[in-house]
Amino acid sequence: MVWYTRRVAMFDGSSADSSTYTSSAVFVGDYDNIAISWHTDTNAASRLTLEGSIDDGFTSTIANWSVMTGMVLADQATTVGGIYTVDAGPRWMRAARGSEESLSIVNLQLGA
Repeated sequence: MVWYTRRVAMFDGSSADSSTYTSSAVFVGDYDNIAISWHTDTNAASRLTLEGSIDDGFTSTIANWSVMTGMVLADQATTVGGIYTVDAGPRWMRAARGSEESLSIVNLQLGA
Protein backbone atom coordinates (compact mmCIF):
# COMPACT_ATOMS: atom_id res chain seq x y z
CA MET A 1 0.00 0.00 0.00
CA VAL A 2 1.28 3.43 -0.95
CA TRP A 3 0.54 6.38 1.34
CA TYR A 4 0.56 9.77 -0.31
CA THR A 5 -0.30 13.21 0.96
CA ARG A 6 -0.97 16.61 -0.50
CA ARG A 7 -1.02 20.05 1.14
CA VAL A 8 -3.03 22.85 -0.46
CA ALA A 9 -3.10 26.48 0.70
CA MET A 10 -6.74 27.54 0.31
CA PHE A 11 -5.88 31.00 1.69
CA ASP A 12 -2.20 31.82 2.13
CA GLY A 13 -2.44 34.96 4.27
CA SER A 14 -0.84 37.20 1.65
CA SER A 15 -2.09 40.67 0.83
CA ALA A 16 -2.67 39.48 -2.76
CA ASP A 17 -5.21 37.01 -1.35
CA SER A 18 -6.80 39.50 1.07
CA SER A 19 -9.81 40.46 -1.07
CA THR A 20 -10.72 36.86 -1.91
CA TYR A 21 -13.52 35.51 0.29
CA THR A 22 -14.11 32.13 -1.39
CA SER A 23 -11.19 29.85 -2.21
CA SER A 24 -10.76 27.94 -5.42
CA ALA A 25 -12.27 24.46 -5.56
CA VAL A 26 -9.88 21.64 -4.59
CA PHE A 27 -10.37 18.05 -5.78
CA VAL A 28 -10.45 15.79 -2.70
CA GLY A 29 -12.17 12.74 -4.19
CA ASP A 30 -9.04 10.56 -4.08
CA TYR A 31 -8.33 11.10 -0.37
CA ASP A 32 -9.51 9.25 2.74
CA ASN A 33 -8.10 11.67 5.32
CA ILE A 34 -8.92 15.36 5.17
CA ALA A 35 -7.77 17.95 7.69
CA ILE A 36 -8.07 21.74 7.76
CA SER A 37 -5.78 24.05 9.69
CA TRP A 38 -6.96 27.61 10.26
CA HIS A 39 -4.92 30.48 11.65
CA THR A 40 -6.09 34.06 12.08
CA ASP A 41 -4.64 37.17 13.68
CA THR A 42 -7.92 39.05 13.93
CA ASN A 43 -9.27 40.12 17.32
CA ALA A 44 -12.89 39.90 16.16
CA ALA A 45 -15.16 36.88 16.13
CA SER A 46 -14.31 34.79 13.09
CA ARG A 47 -16.11 32.27 10.91
CA LEU A 48 -14.79 29.83 8.32
CA THR A 49 -17.26 27.83 6.24
CA LEU A 50 -16.31 24.65 4.38
CA GLU A 51 -18.39 23.70 1.37
CA GLY A 52 -18.39 20.42 -0.53
CA SER A 53 -19.73 19.19 -3.84
CA ILE A 54 -20.13 15.84 -5.61
CA ASP A 55 -20.45 17.48 -9.06
CA ASP A 56 -18.15 16.26 -11.84
CA GLY A 57 -16.08 19.45 -11.94
CA PHE A 58 -13.65 18.22 -14.59
CA THR A 59 -15.91 18.38 -17.64
CA SER A 60 -18.51 20.83 -16.34
CA THR A 61 -18.84 23.71 -13.91
CA ILE A 62 -19.41 22.90 -10.24
CA ALA A 63 -22.91 24.29 -9.70
CA ASN A 64 -24.05 22.58 -6.49
CA TRP A 65 -22.25 23.44 -3.26
CA SER A 66 -23.39 22.34 0.20
CA VAL A 67 -22.21 23.69 3.54
CA MET A 68 -20.26 20.90 5.23
CA THR A 69 -19.41 22.76 8.43
CA GLY A 70 -19.02 26.22 9.82
CA MET A 71 -16.26 26.88 12.32
CA VAL A 72 -16.65 29.84 14.65
CA LEU A 73 -14.00 31.36 16.88
CA ALA A 74 -15.26 33.68 19.59
CA ASP A 75 -13.85 37.18 20.06
CA GLN A 76 -10.21 36.71 21.05
CA ALA A 77 -7.49 39.09 22.20
CA THR A 78 -4.73 36.84 20.85
CA THR A 79 -3.97 34.84 17.73
CA VAL A 80 -6.44 31.98 17.33
CA GLY A 81 -6.91 28.99 15.10
CA GLY A 82 -7.17 25.25 15.10
CA ILE A 83 -6.93 21.95 13.28
CA TYR A 84 -10.12 20.17 12.23
CA THR A 85 -10.83 16.86 10.53
CA VAL A 86 -13.45 16.50 7.81
CA ASP A 87 -15.25 13.30 6.80
CA ALA A 88 -14.29 11.97 3.38
CA GLY A 89 -17.06 11.90 0.78
CA PRO A 90 -17.15 15.06 -1.32
CA ARG A 91 -15.33 15.24 -4.65
CA TRP A 92 -14.61 18.95 -4.29
CA MET A 93 -14.11 21.33 -1.36
CA ARG A 94 -13.72 25.07 -0.96
CA ALA A 95 -13.57 27.49 1.96
CA ALA A 96 -15.37 30.78 2.52
CA ARG A 97 -14.42 33.47 5.01
CA GLY A 98 -15.68 36.86 6.08
CA SER A 99 -14.15 40.20 5.16
CA GLU A 100 -12.62 40.56 8.65
CA GLU A 101 -10.50 37.49 7.87
CA SER A 102 -8.53 39.13 5.06
CA LEU A 103 -5.15 37.72 6.13
CA SER A 104 -6.14 34.38 7.62
CA ILE A 105 -4.31 31.21 6.59
CA VAL A 106 -6.26 28.07 5.69
CA ASN A 107 -4.40 24.90 4.70
CA LEU A 108 -5.97 21.67 3.50
CA GLN A 109 -4.00 18.50 4.29
CA LEU A 110 -5.04 15.41 2.29
CA GLY A 111 -3.94 11.82 2.75
CA ALA A 112 -4.76 8.51 1.11
